[in-house]
Amino acid sequence: MSGEEHRQGGAAASPSTLDRLVTPVIWLGGAVSTVLILAMLVVTVHAVVMRYVLNTPLLWADEVTGWSLVAIVTLGAAEAYRRNDHIAIDILFDRTRGYPRWLLESLGHAAALGLAVIIGLSTWDAISFARSFGVYTSGHIEIETWYLQTPILIGSVLLGLIGFVRLVGTILRGRES
Repeated sequence: MSGEEHRQGGAAASPSTLDRLVTPVIWLGGAVSTVLILAMLVVTVHAVVMRYVLNTPLLWADEVTGWSLVAIVTLGAAEAYRRNDHIAIDILFDRTRGYPRWLLESLGHAAALGLAVIIGLSTWDAISFARSFGVYTSGHIEIETWYLQTPILIGSVLLGLIGFVRLVGTILRGRES
């Protein structure tokens, strides 16, 4: 795979069946993230108008914006990774060929998969704890915290899926060449 193909997010060969199955699910996470960005914009504009035009501040707007930001990042991360729109350090990668390049690519995908597993397991524990003890948020809106932690779990599953697909694809492509 050339450097340009790496930046574009595709290999020279057609996508695998596993990739075609996972892509719509990951795209959906990115779409939900996009809708949340628009919703957060509406809430923010509404809060500004209420505070500075009508002199009636919304007490809940900051909390909702913060929760939305977490969901936006976690649900959109897998789509950014799938499209190769993520931050990457390509200095070393672009200068390598053959086995070292394959190894770097494999390690990168394994790291993304490992991060997803770590975040997923710790979020699962946090959700289990919050549900078993009935933990609620503090502030102007009281809601069970596990509702707010669920997008993190979903996002980690999505990131793990694309990380797994990319790792398997890289390993199989390495065997072919």
